[in-house]
Amino acid sequence: MERVTRLVFSTVALVMIFMISFSAFPVIGAPKGPREEDLVIQFYPNVEEAYYALKVGDIDIIGYELTADLYEDAVNDANIVLAPVAYSGMYEFDINNNCTIHTYPGVRSPTNYQSFRQALAFLVDKDHIVETICGGFAERIDQPIAAPHKGWRNESMWRPNYPYEYDPQAAADILDSAGFLQGSTNNPYYDASFSGSAEKIRMYPPGHSKAGENLDDLVVIIRSDDTRRYQAGTLLVNNMRKHGIPARIPSFNPMFPPRPWEDHDYHIYTGGWSLGGFPPGSLYGLFSFDNWFPGGSNYVTGVDCYGYPNYPELDQLLNDAANALSHDEIVEKTKKALGYFTEQCITIPLWTTLDYWAYRSDLLGVVNMEGAGPENSYTFMNAYKTDGSAIHYGLKHPPNAMNILYSQWYYDYQCLDKMNIYSTPDKPPYDLSVDQSGFVKDWEINVWSDEGVNKTKVTKWFRSDSYFAEPVTGNQKANVNASHYFLSSWYIYQAPSSWWCYLTDPLHHIDIIDEYQVDIYFDTLSYLNLYESSGPILPMDVWLQQPELAIQWTEIFIEGTNLTTPGLVELGDKPFWIESVIVEGAPLTMFSDYNIVGQGSCESGRLEIFADLPSGAVVVIDYWSVNDPRGYTPGELPWQTIFEGAGMYYATEFTSDFLTLKRNPHYWMETPLLGEVDFVRKPSGTYKIDIFDIVVAVSAYGSDGTGVPSSDWFPGADLAPPAGTVDIFDIVTIIAKYGREFDKPP
Repeated sequence: MERVTRLVFSTVALVMIFMISFSAFPVIGAPKGPREEDLVIQFYPNVEEAYYALKVGDIDIIGYELTADLYEDAVNDANIVLAPVAYSGMYEFDINNNCTIHTYPGVRSPTNYQSFRQALAFLVDKDHIVETICGGFAERIDQPIAAPHKGWRNESMWRPNYPYEYDPQAAADILDSAGFLQGSTNNPYYDASFSGSAEKIRMYPPGHSKAGENLDDLVVIIRSDDTRRYQAGTLLVNNMRKHGIPARIPSFNPMFPPRPWEDHDYHIYTGGWSLGGFPPGSLYGLFSFDNWFPGGSNYVTGVDCYGYPNYPELDQLLNDAANALSHDEIVEKTKKALGYFTEQCITIPLWTTLDYWAYRSDLLGVVNMEGAGPENSYTFMNAYKTDGSAIHYGLKHPPNAMNILYSQWYYDYQCLDKMNIYSTPDKPPYDLSVDQSGFVKDWEINVWSDEGVNKTKVTKWFRSDSYFAEPVTGNQKANVNASHYFLSSWYIYQAPSSWWCYLTDPLHHIDIIDEYQVDIYFDTLSYLNLYESSGPILPMDVWLQQPELAIQWTEIFIEGTNLTTPGLVELGDKPFWIESVIVEGAPLTMFSDYNIVGQGSCESGRLEIFADLPSGAVVVIDYWSVNDPRGYTPGELPWQTIFEGAGMYYATEFTSDFLTLKRNPHYWMETPLLGEVDFVRKPSGTYKIDIFDIVVAVSAYGSDGTGVPSSDWFPGADLAPPAGTVDIFDIVTIIAKYGREFDKPP
């Protein structure tokens, strides 16, 4: 501690000197794209073989978490550094808050009582579950959001402020005060050594239809296919029984009915959820009464004994969050919803899975992003080898497909994402509750009225310095602009069964304002629309020139015969790009005279003409429709053709064993200055190496990622040799660039 204190004082003194010596300035003519010139992605059949390749030095980093056995080996290898990663998922005790369940028709469930649920929470030793049952491969959570979602937490009810910290005596006291008293039947599970244990079985409380009778067995469904959930559920049942709460554990197969999310016939279930990156959406899906129905995603909140929703206040908060039009408002409403949720003790959140990624000790500048680990663009922009050689990245499986529209597997996108860009705001790696500029350099959310109904209008401004790169050669191709975005959004919308279409479903229409600005009109009212219609940006020259991907049509209409304007046009196919609309030899103007308009679901976009054309006018429409982009690659085209993208890298060779990539010098982002740690953009739009970067590094000073990682280990601050530890060389590296800025958007 004394050493760290001395370092902090020394660091502050050095910072003052450098603050005087240097003024903040952007780097002029800085290189673009990743720091390391070459990236080789090597494919392995499983994580074990990838790990062996790491051990012998064939690769530098594995693109997947280690198994427990591999972790045990890695902590004994001085050449391997570990990065702990908490994922965007949640395990919890789901509690059926409904008045009754089918097993006990007409009987008010104990779990319908807030006090009873609170007593259950007092019986849950979360620290034991995390440290012993999960073996440390977990991070505790106190609200139904994932551990990486730190910016969304309601801190007033998160540890150390969590109101139901493990306390068996408190559980007994609250049961007694709520009227769930001990009766006359001996409790076979009474344990005098367990605080608050009940000698007798507890009874239903006064006012209950079975007041004074022994509690019926609570139906506790415990998944046996997950050892962690099985042990955690068994521990809770044992503690319940010791407190005089009877329980039975029915056999359960998650693949076959009955299942709690379908028939709601349970009191407690050991649930697990993947939550994604945006908590308001998952909270609405899991806990809004809108989704309470057999098979619905909400199977916990239920109705009271009069048939009304149990939590109208929560429903309002969740709807307010989902429909908010500003980021500040959606965060505020979400935190309020989480506070109310915790107070009511609707479920008992337990843990987010914590795993470990491994890389060799000669790799520096790894950004261990919340919820994603090293697999993120910041790592590949910032990381470098101490000897300057190519980074070798090992995947646990070859890609199942390399189709930007249809690939669904994680290891597919570990390749595709390196070569492509997307039209959504960026997020700083250590605060997922914040949006910041990237290729989308700014945005604005407003309301538009569609026949008196308020809906969302999103304006996006794109950077003007992004270019597509040709595969193999890396030659600079077209500048990425609003037309590419328009074409990409409608192509995805019209593509048969593309899963990306879920991100365009609410799309109504898009107006191109200028070369780098679009106004996007949606059919729903929500801040979440900022993330809709935000898929990959496709190169127009490739996708329009390949007959496997697009078909060009010319159709002739006569106003009053086979065309009525203003109105929708009955084209022979669904358009994604309109080449021209010519009326009696004169062109109409797109966006003011006509546009493509969504019809409420994917594959239904149609051309609409707004102008009132004269009767008998001849109208010639030249447009493009989607052919068949399915296949291992889109349209089964050669990778040398279809891998053109505007991402960090361009492909130079692709086989069944590996993908080699080179730095795209036409990428929109400048190579980071070595010294950036938090990757938070400043109000000026630039990244700046400032006191916050130093504070993060100093707080991790002395931490180590080799062996069992230190609790304060922070890979992103490990920038200079020796690798695997945050030391004075890392601090000096940051200070040497103090005040410098980079990547100022044009």
